[in-house]
Amino acid sequence: MKPLFIVFEGIDGSGKGTIIKETKSFLLQNGVSQKDIFVTAEPTNGFYGKKVRELLKTSPKPELNAPQFLDLYVADRKEHIEKELLPALKENKIILCDRYKYSTFVYQALQGIPVEKIKKLHEGMPVPDLIFILDVPAKTALERISKRKQLDSFEKKDFLEKVRNGFLSLKEIFPEENIHIVDASKSIKEVKKQITYWLNQFL
Repeated sequence: MKPLFIVFEGIDGSGKGTIIKETKSFLLQNGVSQKDIFVTAEPTNGFYGKKVRELLKTSPKPELNAPQFLDLYVADRKEHIEKELLPALKENKIILCDRYKYSTFVYQALQGIPVEKIKKLHEGMPVPDLIFILDVPAKTALERISKRKQLDSFEKKDFLEKVRNGFLSLKEIFPEENIHIVDASKSIKEVKKQITYWLNQFL
């Protein structure tokens, strides 16, 4: 089996966690072994990932800490690549990753960091085989989020709308990458159908 690096992106509340579980279930039903599937997420539970979460909780205005956020996300990603992603790819595993570099491009660009600066910091990092942008209106996302947790500083409607537009613009920023926009406002069954259509091209 060939290694496969799949990333799921979108605003919080877009259903990434649910769809990753559905995708894993689909792979298992189609003959992929449990040991050959690696589910992971960013920020990680490592040193830098924990620092990111602490800063998210304590920062009322994330844009004031934009450079710090960028440094922490990139440091966490480099550690993630070295310790988990590259080893998994070498073992020919299918990686299902909840967020990757695309979230950094969206959020930190909205905080005023130039896209070219962010690109330079990501040079040489692995490019996923498939990137799914789960797209939902901010109102729908907030309704989903409010049912399960307290909203953090990034989860305000006006800001989420800007974030959503940022994710939708990623195809222009990365025209050579395999990015697919998925309508995640539909039922889980319909969303899974969209995901598995593209996934079948690799299986």
